[in-house]
Formats: sequence, structure tokens, C-alpha cells
Amino acid sequence: MSLEMSALPLALPSVPRRLALYLTLGYPNWETFYRVLRLIEEAGVGCVEIGLPVSDPFMDGEVIRKSHLSVESGLTAKRAYEELSKIRKVFSSRIVLMTYEEGLKKYEIQKLPRWIYDALLCVDGVQQIGDYAGLVHIFSQSLSDEEIRQAVEESDLFAYVVSGEGKTGGTISGRSGYVETIAKIRAYSAIPAYVGFGIKSAQDVAEVLGNGADGAIIGSELIRKINSGDLRLVEQYLKSLCQKV
Repeated sequence: MSLEMSALPLALPSVPRRLALYLTLGYPNWETFYRVLRLIEEAGVGCVEIGLPVSDPFMDGEVIRKSHLSVESGLTAKRAYEELSKIRKVFSSRIVLMTYEEGLKKYEIQKLPRWIYDALLCVDGVQQIGDYAGLVHIFSQSLSDEEIRQAVEESDLFAYVVSGEGKTGGTISGRSGYVETIAKIRAYSAIPAYVGFGIKSAQDVAEVLGNGADGAIIGSELIRKINSGDLRLVEQYLKSLCQKV
């Protein structure tokens, strides 16, 4: 795909729309990756969570794990920088980089220019405010009130609220504990609360929004649609999701 590298970055939306989508950088190949990004742009999605692949994505389910292992060995810090620069110059969505401590080191995230991305979500280790463009923290039902208060003070863009314990790629059916987590977040901050883990369909999105979430995060199910090899299916899927946001 030809990308106009001399183009100025597009104006970023002041507030991401109520949907964030996950893609593993370069998966399943660069051509398809950029075609899917274009479909996301055309659908009007305000935030893309770009996974920087590692050899052991232990918090992710099988679908996302396989996407990491498919591209991780061939991705270097230099290539990641080059591709993230292209993405920022061409697409208008807010960009959250998602990775693990392994990825922070491999891709030299602290050295990336701040204009390339909006926030970092690292699921392990402790990250310091000021070391990155911004931070997105994960909030679960197991956090104490004090841990939630501290985390929201260090959060940018949105709070990532997990629908329940476990890994990505499960189901949201029967999960409602996130409602209490959102209420606790709002006791300390007006930051938007986005719910992830197990959200697959437009109906799931409508459910979490109806239960008080400000947005929904989808990863594994989008990867499954990409794995079908039919981008028309991806396009239809995105349209169905955006009808709910």
C-alpha cells in the first residue's frame, strides 16, 4: 500500500469515539494491516490500540497470542518506529501502544518521539509518569479503592476496565462486576471508562454502554474477522459496531 509520507498528521479528534479496536502491529502482513487501518478510519473509530508483539503475551488469549507469535520475530525497534510514524502521519485515530515489559525494551519505547502515539498500555511492570506520551491503566475488580484512586491520577485518554478476571478473547456473558469498578473510578475522576475483555458483537457493545461504560474495547474478535481473509467481512463487522456508538 502506498502511503504519503510527506503528508502532515491529520487533526486528532478531541475525544475518542466510544469504541477502541486492537490490532497487532504488522499482522497478518503489512498490506492487510494497513487496509484494515483504512477501514477503521473510514468507519470513524476514534482510538486504535496497537499491540507491539512479544514472545510471551501471557495476559492475552489464544487469538491475540498467535498474532504476536506470527510477527514478533521479524519486527525490530527500527521497523516499529518507521511504521508507527507512517500510521500517525496518515490516520487520525488516537493511538495507544499496548505491550509488555519485554516490548518496552525490545522496541525502545521510551525513545519514541511523543508525537507518534498518545498513550502506552503496558500490562506488567511499573511505568513512570513522564517517561511516555501518556499512560492507560487497567482496572479490575480486584483493585482496592486506593489503588484505583492512584491509577486514575496517572491515566490518560481512558480507563481500561476489564469485564472480569481471565485473559482476552473470552465472553462477557454473565459478567457485571465492571459496573462497580466504573462507579469507583468515577468517585475519583471524570476520565472515560472503556470496558474490554470478551466484547465481540454490537449487542455486547450496547450492553456495556447501557451499563454505564463510556466506551468498549474489542480485540480478539476483530483479529478473528481478519483471520477469515475476507476484508468485506471486516468492513461489515466495523459498520455493525459503529451503529452502536
